[in-house]
Amino acid sequence: MADSLSSAVRSVVGAKLFVVFAGFLFTPALVRLLGPTEYGRYALTLSIFGIVNVVIVGGTSDAVRKYISERSDPAWRAAVYGYVFRPALVLGVLVALAFWLAARSGLAARLFGAPFTSLFYLLGGYAVASQLASHNLRTLMGLERESRSEPLKVLEKTLFVLTALGLVYLGLGVEGVLLGHIIASATVFVLAFGFVARSIPLRSLVSPPTVDLPRRGIVAYLGSTILFFLFLNSLYHVDVVLLQLWTTDETVGYYRGALSIAEFLWLAPIAVQLVLLQRVSSRWAAGDLEAIQHQAERATRYVLLLTALLAVGVAALAADFVPLYLGSAFEPSVLPLLLLLPGVVGFAVARPTLAINQGRRSLRPLLAATGACSLVNLALNLALIPAYGMAGAAVATSVGYGSLVAFQSLAARYVGYRPLEGIRSKPILVSAAGTAALIVPLAVAVPSSLLVLAVVPPLGALAYATLAVVTGALTREELAEIVDGIGVLPRGLERRLFAAVDRLPKLQE
Repeated sequence: MADSLSSAVRSVVGAKLFVVFAGFLFTPALVRLLGPTEYGRYALTLSIFGIVNVVIVGGTSDAVRKYISERSDPAWRAAVYGYVFRPALVLGVLVALAFWLAARSGLAARLFGAPFTSLFYLLGGYAVASQLASHNLRTLMGLERESRSEPLKVLEKTLFVLTALGLVYLGLGVEGVLLGHIIASATVFVLAFGFVARSIPLRSLVSPPTVDLPRRGIVAYLGSTILFFLFLNSLYHVDVVLLQLWTTDETVGYYRGALSIAEFLWLAPIAVQLVLLQRVSSRWAAGDLEAIQHQAERATRYVLLLTALLAVGVAALAADFVPLYLGSAFEPSVLPLLLLLPGVVGFAVARPTLAINQGRRSLRPLLAATGACSLVNLALNLALIPAYGMAGAAVATSVGYGSLVAFQSLAARYVGYRPLEGIRSKPILVSAAGTAALIVPLAVAVPSSLLVLAVVPPLGALAYATLAVVTGALTREELAEIVDGIGVLPRGLERRLFAAVDRLPKLQE
């Protein structure tokens, strides 16, 4: 049975929270065990793999997720799974062979140093294991079984952390960390394979399909998705690369610190983006634009509601939170963080539209919109960084992020729906402004940073929720839907909550 949208989002957010928290604990432990030199070697190794991973995982994993969800027919799903599995495996093996050849020929040692020979051999194994695990995890998502895929991601992260730290402690160094990646990915591949087999017969991997597949369309979608991810990933890296060229390592460090905090605001929007693709693909296939319009409005409004609250909170707490989280030396990160926030909100609002536009078989409008946004981002960073440093990078990136809303909305209108209709932007902005007027002076007035961080977030959330209901940004019915979807409030507290909501005045009336 497929998971509901709310339970799917809950599963994805929960898994991502766990992964973030595990990484938060894992990194300082690994740094202490490896030391700065070995950790730098590991960071470079992961960067090399990350660039390649965009190509080998991005296209095939989203292709299987999109096409397998278009129809509930078991024969169709089996045919898609088997057809996409083959290029996924081939790509993984080709990348592995490239890594092994670079290691055996001495190229890796000449480019990066002798220790990278063994690391490139291990990267080859990781490429295959990661590709196979990703294919089956995304297949489960395409089957709308996030209740299975997300716990497996939690298991993968847990197994990796425990194995990697254990092997490093035993003296295996960076090789031990990569072995941890391989073991975790291989384990998850096997377990996910078992879950997939409950819905899809495994003979589909070798048997010819019993239904007609749009083979050329799938191949075109795979290639277009790779190009889409290259455009999208440029938004994450262009500013940092150009800042590195024109400023110091210290400045780049401050800026990356600001980015690391700003990107936390995307946790829920990314979860929405991940679960929407497989839930709109069948509607695109059926031409059900009315259902797509409703889904787009609803998802975009909820994302804007949540991200606006988080942005106001981060802006109010930045001066107190940044030194505590990153260290007192990172106080210069406060300014770029504040400058990035408007664009981060815009990028968050665009994420549901990105997923819905990606659900079509033709990705030309999506590619044109994302490519235009990446060009705007590149041009502004080139113009502003030489003169204004990290403040210029933050402004340029914020505008680039924000432009994604406009470009993706234009693409959406071109293909037949309007994601920004009915999002109630004015009530949401009024709610955010009212909350800011309350908590910003409070954050400035309270002398203790710890007290500010303890008092302001719950007070701000309560004020924002109240204003959202009063202004009509959120109706009682929608609030009930959110509370039911979260499913963690005791019944008694839930009854008192809605009794209080019913007593609130409604400005829209």
